Amino acid sequence: MKVFRIKTRRFVLTKMTAADGDKYFRLSNNARVMKFVTGFALSRHESDEMLKLILKENETDTYFGRYLIEDRKTGELVGAAKLEAYGEEVEIGYRIMEAYWGRGVATEIAKYLIGFSVRKFRVPAVIAFVNVENKASIRVLEKAGMCNMERIEDIDEVKYKFSYSPKTNPIMKKALYIILGLLAIFIIAAVLMPKDYAVEREILIDKPKPEVFAYLKSLKNQDNWSVWMAKDPNVKKTFKGTDGTVGYTSRWEGNDEIGTGEQEIKKITEGERIDTELRFIKPFESTNDAYMTTEMVGPEQTRVKWGFSGKMPIPMNVFLPFMGMEDSVGKDFSDGLKNLKKILEN
Repeated sequence: MKVFRIKTRRFVLTKMTAADGDKYFRLSNNARVMKFVTGFALSRHESDEMLKLILKENETDTYFGRYLIEDRKTGELVGAAKLEAYGEEVEIGYRIMEAYWGRGVATEIAKYLIGFSVRKFRVPAVIAFVNVENKASIRVLEKAGMCNMERIEDIDEVKYKFSYSPKTNPIMKKALYIILGLLAIFIIAAVLMPKDYAVEREILIDKPKPEVFAYLKSLKNQDNWSVWMAKDPNVKKTFKGTDGTVGYTSRWEGNDEIGTGEQEIKKITEGERIDTELRFIKPFESTNDAYMTTEMVGPEQTRVKWGFSGKMPIPMNVFLPFMGMEDSVGKDFSDGLKNLKKILEN
């Protein structure tokens, strides 16, 4: 029959068989190793009888039972481990040879048996019992992520029941508290931080105001000077309505950089201001109000202002300071106005 093995980083755990009497006696014949098991070293006969009882309890089970712990490189005997069904839970245990005390063996074994039990058996908890005076094992179980759940007073022993589960694991609890704390900070920041944003740029154009306004009123003309459409030479454009009038809509479908969206003329204050609505569809949906104004500086000079504004809903407004609207969009507005000036003055 094939004997089941569990391998950790440094050790191999092999399920015990009747042929392991010699190795088991090496463990049970040490009074210090057996201090919290029987309280004394076992004779060979006592050791063999104990091994028989252990093997009989789980003789037909592939996984549950007692395991010898051996060094993966040298094959040296390191100790013994326990993997037992305990109701809906799994109980783990270990005994380590005295020569290997203080080398992190017990912690590595406990951690691996916990992980193995959770993955293999899908149990709600992995438990271990430890004598209240066994300070070393208590520290091991705590380092392995187990929590002391209760004190049990048996007839011959007072012990603690330790348990590991996502609910009791202190590491998981700590991670959960951190996540909840960050989430609380995120929500508070979203409530307190501004939700509105606006960008505006202006330029002086050496042309009469009526001529400048007439050119700006056409959304099709905007493709000549706006930097956005130039980012995709193959952008697909469609139009609806009469250009230069309220309701006229320009739609674009472009690459990942410019996405998909449409712009609609919403209001025209003749000679003064054009209000449009920008509706972005891809890669994300948002709606912004945009405008252009003209102001006569002189008979042959006009100040043009171009801007837009919008609202970022909670909690997305938390990312508003990191989006660099003023710098990125502002630069595109400035470059576009420079192109407009060049076109109109030439």
